[in-house]
Amino acid sequence: MSKRKTILSLKFLLTVCIQLALLPSVLAQAISIDRGISAEGLWCFPLTTDSTTWLYLPDNGQLAIGENKKPQFSFIRYVNETEVKTDGSESTITKAGGGGILHFLVTYDTDERKIARAEAKLNELFSGQRIKIRGPIIFKEGRYALVSKIINPDNGQQEKKLLSVGAAPVLQGSRIALSFEMDPVRSKLLLESLKMPTPDVSIVFDMTFAGLMDAYKAKLTVDWTEVHKINKTGGGLKIYYISTDIEKEYEMLRRTGAIKLEVEGEDVNMEKIVDGAYVKLLEMMYQKIEPEQLPKEDQGAAGDLLTNLLNDKATFSGSGYSPFGAHFTYKRKSTQTSGSSILHFNSRNSTERHHYITFNIGNFYTKYGEGDEYIRTVSLFDGETQVRHIAVGVDGDLLPELARLINNVTVKLRKNHQNGTVTMKEVNINPQIINNDNKIELNYGAVGDTDRIAWFDYYYNAQFSFRGGKSWETGWQLNNTSMINLLTPYERKKIELEGNADTLLAKNVRAVTVKVEYPFFDGIKTVEEIVRPALDKGIKSFEITLPAGKHTYKYTIRWTLNNGTIKTASGETDMGILFIDGVPKN
Repeated sequence: MSKRKTILSLKFLLTVCIQLALLPSVLAQAISIDRGISAEGLWCFPLTTDSTTWLYLPDNGQLAIGENKKPQFSFIRYVNETEVKTDGSESTITKAGGGGILHFLVTYDTDERKIARAEAKLNELFSGQRIKIRGPIIFKEGRYALVSKIINPDNGQQEKKLLSVGAAPVLQGSRIALSFEMDPVRSKLLLESLKMPTPDVSIVFDMTFAGLMDAYKAKLTVDWTEVHKINKTGGGLKIYYISTDIEKEYEMLRRTGAIKLEVEGEDVNMEKIVDGAYVKLLEMMYQKIEPEQLPKEDQGAAGDLLTNLLNDKATFSGSGYSPFGAHFTYKRKSTQTSGSSILHFNSRNSTERHHYITFNIGNFYTKYGEGDEYIRTVSLFDGETQVRHIAVGVDGDLLPELARLINNVTVKLRKNHQNGTVTMKEVNINPQIINNDNKIELNYGAVGDTDRIAWFDYYYNAQFSFRGGKSWETGWQLNNTSMINLLTPYERKKIELEGNADTLLAKNVRAVTVKVEYPFFDGIKTVEEIVRPALDKGIKSFEITLPAGKHTYKYTIRWTLNNGTIKTASGETDMGILFIDGVPKN
């Protein structure tokens, strides 16, 4: 039975926390996303507040290097007790049991020489401005996918398989650890594959970064009646979509006039305007879902995702970026919006793009395969002397929450041994432990555990204590990996208030009050915002915190007219945009 384990390196996550604390200016200053330039093959973007200061997109995936300046890679082929003969022969030579364990850490960074060449190129293009490349863009979020056919756990299957997907670190230099166990045949195949120039182990990073679009004289009109009609006739029975599906639907909506993009004059940035419109429409119509969260009966969508990863979009390798995410599946939102909606692009709106970094182990064997430091065959010793160490990792999204919303997290481990005894361990994680770079782990021994496969199984329970006295816990979860990865049990959702001030003023609206109610574990939270069209020219927004997997919220919009009349509208939705210029007639 094959096991796979994915570990987000705790040490480098703590480095992220420290660096984020030391670089508030980098986080506070947004990039001009429409003004990116590929300088000497490196994509660079100016800050919105300083056109002479630029940030770059990391573009190089590679094996991580340890403190000893050596690659963090190991491939152990192991041999245990011989198999019992079942053929009745008298041969004195039998096949030994065993297999292989592949373990390696990957990271992404950028060649300093390439950065220097890019900076020189920018100064050549913008002579006299003294361009300075400050550092890398800190990604908003990241995903990785590992693809291989040799370490495919489904015996007999030789097609490439999506073996592992998950969150990738958002800061350059952070690491992901991957471990796989395989049978003797596949361990031998992998050994031979490592001797080739391009071994059968590849990783694709899909990294999301954010910035401000330029302001354009353009607007997007959505005819919801036509959109719903096309959804029903053009694949409405489908539940899960990948980015290529949505691209095709987007083009169909434009072609049929269900959505209309109008640009005033001739704009050389038409492609960027289209990308921005696509991102807005995607937020309104679809809910993003990680493939590992799909119900078991819908795992077929992961196969479509693999196809998407293996197409041209997954081979950018730092040479481009896209508005489309290749590592996600999408589910259509159950919106009942009717009539028409208008999105204006005459202000600098925030938007997202996806950057792809590909990685292959490459000619590792040629460099390091001669000795036994990285690749070796060993015999197993007595299992009852072993102690298993379970690292407790803190996800990148959880780190800032430990200082903002969460007091601490208590993690308990319970191991039921084969002889009936129970091992209980507990660790408390708080900001002080994180800041002190303390190693966080739990462990248990092999007390009468002769079943080596069952020995890997244990239970854990994580209890979150929030500021204000509330708490929430995962309950006892069965796990068998060497990592307990703590994730935020909630999601932050941004809700933009979209409306044209001139339209509101023409309808004699003095003020618009928007109230949002949403669940937060065992309670309800309420936030409220007031828009005065005569004074407020920029777009306002909420940021709410919803339990993981919950996306809907209730809203009430109240229009106060100049004559004192008040009109209201309310409902429930999961959209990230509330349109406030559609004043009810009654």
